[in-house]
Amino acid sequence: MKKFYRFAMRVMQVIMPLYYRIDVFGNKELPTDGGYLFVSNHRSMADPILIGIQNTQTQFCFLAKQELFEVGLIGKFLRYLGAIAIDRGAGDMTPLEELKTRLKAGQNAVIFPEGTRSEDGTLKRFRTGAALLVAQTGVSFVPVAIYYTGKLRFRTHITVRYGQPIAVHCEQPDAPTPVELKVIRNAMSGAVAELLAQNTAALPAEQTGQQP
Repeated sequence: MKKFYRFAMRVMQVIMPLYYRIDVFGNKELPTDGGYLFVSNHRSMADPILIGIQNTQTQFCFLAKQELFEVGLIGKFLRYLGAIAIDRGAGDMTPLEELKTRLKAGQNAVIFPEGTRSEDGTLKRFRTGAALLVAQTGVSFVPVAIYYTGKLRFRTHITVRYGQPIAVHCEQPDAPTPVELKVIRNAMSGAVAELLAQNTAALPAEQTGQQP
């Protein structure tokens, strides 16, 4: 693990709970070693940090859009954290290949299969990239759900809920079939959707707008 990454996560472990009200469920049962793909819904730019500060045993790698790497201090910070740049409109598979290499080397990775942030928290259709990563590397995926209402602002109440690692199997990992990828993708989206439903059910009635 890079020294800067460890330092940054320790700082964020202090700062994030001061800025947001964060509840975390399921993290105590997570594996302590690396080589897992964490699959999460996507609400804000804070999502990789929210996941990373709960799992400090290994370094996390994640994708960030190319434009952010061109913004002064933000770009430098992302590089120091080991983020991987992706040009979402170019169809370049290089970022996914880099994620595969790091997963096989024992790093954890986090990916947001929706491909873009959901402004209202509604789970969007998952893209195939995450399923392809799992199929070709053989790693298990860990579903994650990040939930809050409204926009992310100071003292927003955030719930981060983890599921158990889920293993998948492909007959030919180097060339998974479209059917196999669809099965994996559906398993991912279904697991995240279930966690989101648990978050919603756990909210007090006044937060969901329901009457007792």
